[in-house]
Amino acid sequence: MLGKFLLTAAIIVLAVYAIRQRAGSTAQRRDDAHGAGAAASDGQTGLFSRRNLIQTAAGVVVVTMIAGSALALLQGWERARDVVTVEVSNPITGAVERFEAKRSDVGDRSIRTLDGRRIRVSEVERIIIHEDR
Repeated sequence: MLGKFLLTAAIIVLAVYAIRQRAGSTAQRRDDAHGAGAAASDGQTGLFSRRNLIQTAAGVVVVTMIAGSALALLQGWERARDVVTVEVSNPITGAVERFEAKRSDVGDRSIRTLDGRRIRVSEVERIIIHEDR
């Protein structure tokens, strides 16, 4: 959560910086149009270096976002492959059966166990998932 907040704050800061730089460069272009010849060449060099800075910062933000997305996908994939203990309990009879399954194979009303059995759970029975960590 903190990472998302910091990323959002960084994007806002970069956007404000880019808007200010563009406003400054438009004012500088107006000055150039009115005959500031020597100052124009220095200003253009500064503009290109600022543009490179902004492009580099934008590239860093994009690479960070891609890396964060890849990390989130990898963690989700690993979590789906976790083996969990699943208990199916019948509150009427009090019977409890235990199975092991991958987290992704546990649905609302069905379970596919590690040994390949498919178990369908009735509306009365409850599925309890225990973390095996």
